[in-house]
Amino acid sequence: MSAVKCPATDLYSDVANHCQRLWQAEWEGCVSNKLHSVKPHLGYSDLSSLSRQDAVVLWRLRIGHTRLTYSYMSNRQNQPECSHCACALTVAHVLLECNHYNVLRQRYFNLSSLHELFDTVNAQDILGFIRDIGLYRLL
Repeated sequence: MSAVKCPATDLYSDVANHCQRLWQAEWEGCVSNKLHSVKPHLGYSDLSSLSRQDAVVLWRLRIGHTRLTYSYMSNRQNQPECSHCACALTVAHVLLECNHYNVLRQRYFNLSSLHELFDTVNAQDILGFIRDIGLYRLL
């Protein structure tokens, strides 16, 4: 029997990959989590090209928790309604469903799910849409 010495640094990537697989397996059991529908596969999202404020706005949109759509909870008020559709005001409604924004939405993207939106659309296009509809500062 021979003992082959191997530096610990040679194992770092194997350990990191193993931890990633364990984390992904646990995440796959969290299907009731809102963020799971947006990001079913874990991984690093590089937003380093964005300003800090743009990155914060984009992350708020991804998780669906913005001042516009969730501040009612801390203020103990009723959930806000879309002023155009009279339905619950949510990030998904604004980004994908509200008919009032259809023309502008077509200029930036035309998708039916948040997962697809955040997976395939450039962050600058999502932010551009939010700016054009006048909601950027409210998020």
